[in-house]
Order: sequence, then C-alpha cells, then structure tokens
Amino acid sequence: MANIENSEYYSLMDRVASKAVRGLSAIVGVKNIMLPFWNRWRASLIGEETINKFLGSINTINDWPDAVIKIIGEEQAKLQAIMASGTQGEQITALRRLSYLCHMGQWGCLGLTDQKRYCYRLSRDYYIAAEQQAHGASYRRVGVPWKGATCWGNLHLPKTGSGPFPLVVIIHGMDDTKEEHLTTENALQERGYAVFCFDGPGQGEALFCDEIVWPEDFNDFTSAAIDVLCAQHDCDSQRVGAIGISWGGTWAIKLAASDKRIKGVLDLGGPINASTFMKIPFFLKSKSFQVLGPVASQHVENNTAFAIDSIDLLREVGCAVRIVHGDKDPLVKTSDKQWLLDQLDKLHPGVHHSLLVHPTGDHCCTGQAAQVRADTAAFFDEALAAREVEPAGA
Repeated sequence: MANIENSEYYSLMDRVASKAVRGLSAIVGVKNIMLPFWNRWRASLIGEETINKFLGSINTINDWPDAVIKIIGEEQAKLQAIMASGTQGEQITALRRLSYLCHMGQWGCLGLTDQKRYCYRLSRDYYIAAEQQAHGASYRRVGVPWKGATCWGNLHLPKTGSGPFPLVVIIHGMDDTKEEHLTTENALQERGYAVFCFDGPGQGEALFCDEIVWPEDFNDFTSAAIDVLCAQHDCDSQRVGAIGISWGGTWAIKLAASDKRIKGVLDLGGPINASTFMKIPFFLKSKSFQVLGPVASQHVENNTAFAIDSIDLLREVGCAVRIVHGDKDPLVKTSDKQWLLDQLDKLHPGVHHSLLVHPTGDHCCTGQAAQVRADTAAFFDEALAAREVEPAGA
C-alpha cells in the first residue's frame, strides 16, 4: 500500500503542486517548507533545538526517509548511554523524546514504505517503554477487537483515587498517530481522568501494520472501544467524553449522535463536511488515499458518511459541545463552526454549547496548545463531573 501518484482523482494542478513543493524544498530547504507543521511539533514539548536539528539534517523532502533513518540511529546510540547510567526520570524523558522523533520521521503525508513502517514501530515501542516506566500499572496498551482484527490504543488511568474513572477518548486526524498526543494524555490523567488515545481503522498502527483502512462506520469502532474500557479497565460508562482533532472532530460529533454515553465533545478543528475531496491540497489528498484506500477514495465525494452538516444527525447530538477553532485555519472555515454552534443551539436549547475562536490560531490551534489543554480540562470538569445515578431497581 502506498500513496497513489497516478490517479484520475489527481488534477493537473495537484501534480504540478507536488513537483513544485518537492523542487522548492531543494532550494529553500525542508525547514522552510515544513513551517506550517512547526507549532504542531512544538505542542509535544519536544523542544525547538530538537526540531531544528531534525529538519536541518534533511536536505530535501525526497531524501527524507533515508536521512531520518540515519538521524534515528544516532539518537539510539545516545539513548543506550542514558539507559545504562541515567536516572529513571532521564530515561523516561529520553525514551519519550526518541519516540516523538521517530513519529516525526514517519510524517503523515510521506508514502507508505518499509522505512515509514520502521519509524512508526520504533515510535510505538519507545512510547510503550517510557509509559511503562513512568506509570506502571496505570498505563495499559489496550486492544479493541474489530471485524476480525485488533486495533490498539494507549490508556492512562489516574494514579490516585478509585474507579470507575471518568473517561476521555481522543479521536485524532488522518495524519496523526496515537503516540503524538502524549502531552494531552498526561495532562488529563493528572486531572483525574482515564484517557484513551487510539489508532482506529485507517489510523496509525492499524493502517501501517495491518493495512486496515478507514470505514464509513468509524464511530461504531469508537463505541466498541468504550465497551472494552468500561467492561475491563475501570472506566465509568456514565461519564464519557470525546476529544476530536481535525478530521477526528467530525467523527467525535458523529459518535455523540450514535452513542448516548457521550456526555461532552471537544471539537478541535473538525470540518463539517470532509467529502469535498477534489478541493483539498495534494498532500492531504495523497494522505486520504492512504487512510481510505484507493477504492474507497473514489467514493468520498458527496458521501454523507464523511459529513456532519445534516440537521437530522445534529438532532441526535444531545450532549455538551465545546468548539475550539483557529481563525487562520486554512482548511476549515470559522463560519462553518459558527453554523455548527447555531444549529446545536436551535436543536438543543438548554444544553451547553460554546465556540472559542483564537484570532491567530491555525488548523487545530497548534500555536495555542497550552491554552487549548487548559480549556479542554475545564470543559470536561463541567461536562463529566456529575455521575448519573439510575433509579432504584433499574
């Protein structure tokens, strides 16, 4: 499975844009080409020096895979020394840092190659090693059975208190992996939440390792994951919230419409209609071929499964919704998010819905990561605080 370079669904401008970006990277450098992603990487708290060193070691996008393998090898040698003589805290920090470097090495829009899979597996394995050291039994790698396969996620349980714990699931976008969102997971875990960030069908590990593509019933997979967490891992089925990031924001709303256990949704940069396949930039279009598969990609256009701009669907969303958006988002219009808020208010008077627009925010407000995390915690503190008690004999 790889990106499809020759397809009737790529326009002439798509092909020109792809060659132009790759050629431009040889002239102005990868660091400049990748500027739109810097804030996203900074949000992980990996550090400016590390980002500069990583991008400064890569001459062009075309030689990214080979250069990345070399960089990772150098960092692995440093890790061995830290694991031999460093403190536990130093070891955890080093493992997390290398996990994120490997995550950057398999940047989402690069083709699905053996090198990409190698980088991803390293990212996953270093993540697991770090969290096992940092949290012991409070960290668990959880498998969710799905249509004859298993999709995996990372569960962080609070270290104090007794369960069942309020649960927040993180639904990320099409070019993320579950290992990217550790900082958010740890912040909510410390706040007293069980936090589950997963790679569902079409995402991260499920896509890279098992070639499972994104289905039209993705929200049903998320419900299946909640079933497993509440039945086997001390999570509270009556206090469940969802964070949707980018395309994940669309599916978080769809989840709330189909699963009444959801008591709150934080929508961060979700499009209200992701079916306008012909209009998205080449690199995103290329990535969508990965996650959807070439056959499925041909049926995205005007497919309501990839949209939430339906009054009938929104009528089923009865929970609190917090919409956080960047006014400079090049992919999702602020007016679309205002429309979503207005419809929810009309359909569900008395339910708390709100929209926070960051005037300088980009897609998913990556430059405002700290504020977004604080706002997210405050929202779920309110939305999930009260445990619903069933009547006696229910």
